[in-house]
Amino acid sequence: MIQNQQNGKQEKVKFLTLGCRLNQYETQAMRENLLGAGYSEVRAGEQANVFVINTCTVTSEADKESRYLIRKCQRENPEAKIVVTGCYAERDYKTLLETPGVTHVVLNRQKSDLANLLDSCTQLTFQDPSQPLRSKAEFVPLQISKFSGRTRAFLKVQDGCNHACSFCKVVLVRGKSRSRELQDILEEAVRLRDHGYREIVLTGVQLGAYGLDLERKLTLSDVIDAMAPIDGIERIRLSSIEPNDVTDFLIETMRNTPKMCHHLHIPVQSGSDIILRGMNRRYQSDYYDALIQKLNERLESFILTTDVMVGFPGETDKDFQATVDLLLKTHPFKLHIFPYSPREGTRAFPLKPVAKEIVEKRITVLSQLEEKLRREVALHYLDSVCDMIVEESNEKAWLEGRAHNYLPILIPRVSGIATGDLIQARVIGYEEHRLMGELVRKN
Repeated sequence: MIQNQQNGKQEKVKFLTLGCRLNQYETQAMRENLLGAGYSEVRAGEQANVFVINTCTVTSEADKESRYLIRKCQRENPEAKIVVTGCYAERDYKTLLETPGVTHVVLNRQKSDLANLLDSCTQLTFQDPSQPLRSKAEFVPLQISKFSGRTRAFLKVQDGCNHACSFCKVVLVRGKSRSRELQDILEEAVRLRDHGYREIVLTGVQLGAYGLDLERKLTLSDVIDAMAPIDGIERIRLSSIEPNDVTDFLIETMRNTPKMCHHLHIPVQSGSDIILRGMNRRYQSDYYDALIQKLNERLESFILTTDVMVGFPGETDKDFQATVDLLLKTHPFKLHIFPYSPREGTRAFPLKPVAKEIVEKRITVLSQLEEKLRREVALHYLDSVCDMIVEESNEKAWLEGRAHNYLPILIPRVSGIATGDLIQARVIGYEEHRLMGELVRKN
């Protein structure tokens, strides 16, 4: 390697990640790629001479944050290489080409070649998307063996999306759904197991589309069935999944697989059928309500988390109230609340947005509702005993982790219990969005 040395010193790299779990996975893959090529990651107090910014473009705020990080990195070290990748780089590469400080622009499908790209040149590199290193129709072969700073590991099984929500840029920057070969998934699961990870989170852009594009058609249930027998993996969790992709077959797979976590993040976006049609969401509010009731009936201690968009063009007070009503019916534990953000290139972009002051009031209403729902769900588990994987220390006196259904639990520190241990905890209270518990036993 040539470029991993600068003036006789090893190059030190700093990674910055915005956005979804998929981006977090891909940052880890790039981290392993560069560290394997001889780079070293900065420690506290060290100055980086290579910055890798993995961007997001789901909202205009994400774009602004990406630009802020570029400026911040340039201030930290004006002589450093600044590598910008991710979905903002995919869609707005021309802007980045002209951005002061940026030395390399790397497309999503080039991430697996990052070390080679940095080795091959010292100045700005870019390849026109019409002549990519890899097609968007191909699954990019990123892989990891561990997940830096985490006790649960994300495992990417799918990329791209077959939906075309009218507000979303994801399909523009990620392309159509592509699936990872099952054997490759299982090999990575074993690597993660061997590095001590007991919980695996399967992730993708449209997770429920897994396998539909493979020569031998598979489903997400096939991945679960194949991964469940791996010794040492105690939990399998699914990341965000679309309502239409939660099939009866998948629910039965979750029900019949003891390692499966009874938690799903299923975006609702709106409770108004008029707004859902405008969003091109492909389901109605009654369908979503019935799906959640079915999950509650078939999966013991099921927990729902969801996304809610506020202020989609045309959203009236009546439409917003329909969202509130649906949330009261379905009782999610956590809401990811975000305002509609016009994204150039989407079908909703030309539409007139709702006034900012109205959106802010509605967000306040939903934030208050979230606290009410969260408390109601949490109090339902008082005096129950939950399996919990210890994830981190919270100050000196506490250990924090999550139950199999994603509920956060805080217990007093106990001698002999460490990060990564699987324990049983009894829920004895609820404070500040977390269940308070006490140790029952270590598994």
